[in-house]
Amino acid sequence: MADENSNDDIHAKLNSLFSEFKNMKEDIRWSAFSVQEEGKRFKKEKDVTWRFKGNRVQFEFNEDIADNLKKIDWSTEHGKTGYCRELIAETLTNIKKRNKLIRIADTSEGGWDTVKLYESNPVASDSDDEAKINRADNKVVKKKKNATKDKSSQ
Repeated sequence: MADENSNDDIHAKLNSLFSEFKNMKEDIRWSAFSVQEEGKRFKKEKDVTWRFKGNRVQFEFNEDIADNLKKIDWSTEHGKTGYCRELIAETLTNIKKRNKLIRIADTSEGGWDTVKLYESNPVASDSDDEAKINRADNKVVKKKKNATKDKSSQ
């Protein structure tokens, strides 16, 4: 009886270790795949010359979303629900941030220059976000007006 319990314990422990080993092997395989994909992506990006910076920024954003979707697909396939939830939360946060920047660019007189200035000053909290956007927009508009005045006076 004691030998049977001991054998069952050993068998259960071996099954647990084997399962853990299998999960680690899958994680390593995914990591290798991710590194390989990142290398391909880097090579593609190196070969591309972007005419407009905004197109490059949007392309990189889309690539990051696509990468996260691949990771989400892999994690659901392998039962990694915690990791999957983290990726979904991260992706949603990134999309919300990008949409906010698009709205700022679309509604401000300074456009994407306002967004650039807004992003370069991350000191403000959410409570004074509106004021931060307005200050950034006013600075950009003032710079553009001064640049126009300088060109017309020459």
